[in-house]
Amino acid sequence: MTMKKKILSAAVLAALGVGTAQAVNVSTNGLGQVMVAPYFTVQGDEETLLSVVNTTEETKAVKIRFREAYNSREVLDFNLYLSPHDVWVAKIQDSADGEGAAITTNDNSCTVPSVKGAGPDGVPFRTTLFDGSFSSPANKAWDGGPKDASRTREGYFEIIEMGVADESNPVWDVNGNAWTDSTHESDGMPDYCDGLKSNWAPGGTWKGDASVGMLPPTGGLFATAALINVQTGTEIGEPMTVLEDFSNNQLHSDPGSLVPSLGQVNPPTSVAIINDPNNSNVATFYVDNWMNAIDAVSAVMMAERVINEYTVNPNTEAETDWVVTFPTKWAYADTSTQDPFTSRFYGNGAACESLVKVYFDREEQFVEGDIDFSPLPPGGIFELCYEANVVTFGSSNALSAENTVKNFTLADGFNSGWASIGMYDPSSPTEHILTAASGNVYEGLPVIGFKATKLGNSNVGIGASYAVSEPHKYARVVSGSGMPAYGSSAP
Repeated sequence: MTMKKKILSAAVLAALGVGTAQAVNVSTNGLGQVMVAPYFTVQGDEETLLSVVNTTEETKAVKIRFREAYNSREVLDFNLYLSPHDVWVAKIQDSADGEGAAITTNDNSCTVPSVKGAGPDGVPFRTTLFDGSFSSPANKAWDGGPKDASRTREGYFEIIEMGVADESNPVWDVNGNAWTDSTHESDGMPDYCDGLKSNWAPGGTWKGDASVGMLPPTGGLFATAALINVQTGTEIGEPMTVLEDFSNNQLHSDPGSLVPSLGQVNPPTSVAIINDPNNSNVATFYVDNWMNAIDAVSAVMMAERVINEYTVNPNTEAETDWVVTFPTKWAYADTSTQDPFTSRFYGNGAACESLVKVYFDREEQFVEGDIDFSPLPPGGIFELCYEANVVTFGSSNALSAENTVKNFTLADGFNSGWASIGMYDPSSPTEHILTAASGNVYEGLPVIGFKATKLGNSNVGIGASYAVSEPHKYARVVSGSGMPAYGSSAP
């Protein structure tokens, strides 16, 4: 089969043998149903800005979920209702007591509960799911991680479209004035956010049945995030991983619910595009069905290696950190150990995965692993142990991270270059793999992230600071004798 483009569509999926023409995939155009931001932080003087944009003519119901960095316990969830062409913006900042994080906004778009109504101090992130405050299967006090609000200061977040409003249903016009309650009027204020809130109150329509007036999600959303430091005058944009065709069912749920999550992908079918490293005009499409729905999402983010640049050159006052986030690890490393991960999150608050470290300077010289005498001391193996990891190079700490830091030590003379963190070790071929029912084997781990570099110039007046970010590059490997791979080739 010959194809000249790598853009998925219903027609392409049907040609690939996906009968429903619905299979989760990483968006090639930046628009979709689900967005995952690899990091938020309020450490040091950092704050995190975010926005969610609805590019469509439809009213959307969206779940916003923040997860802490150790093992992605939910620290705050709520519902956002976006009218057509609407934008919602917010900031993650220090909580009022300075112990944890909080979210604040002055945006008028409807959220349930109201985030704007919390005022300038914002809504503080919660410790409920890990602090042991009550006995519940959802409370993971045994996980070994910190129990206080400091655990909420770093993490990542998910934005999941739950569905589209059927505006003919009166649930969207509680005050009966023929306006959709979330639609902004000429003064910029939504018509009647209180109507949407009343639907979730005891006796409300959605409290009884959240599906009333809801149609399946259709995509067309995008989001942005940035880490801003007012003290140094830097802003670091971060890439979003965007998923298309996540669900063909509506997923509308209570604002206080832990669903929908990335495990609600429906149908549990994935399409992964593996590019030929030797020919940019050739790509292979792998279509797979999965017994565990979360595996479909993991499959489209599986990487055998994470690749990016770094610089810690003292001549430019440079610091580089990498954010390396495993956004589905919570589904594999919590109560049991499941492929593709090998460790459980318990005991000391970590679930460590052994990885392969290689780095090059700018003149082709390289080092694999750490240079040291044998036997290696504790920690001598390069490991990443958390859901969202900040990898610091040399003596850098560009993001002021504290909770989940791993140092990437560098040999003398390797101040600038590029590095690779291997997620799959050929010497352990049964680890860090995900095997589909077809027999296709996806190597590595599901991973997203970016590099952040800050530079300084103390010779300019009172000094100047600069910041740049760059998405990671990924080597992806899928092999197997199950469902055949379909290729595209140059003409």
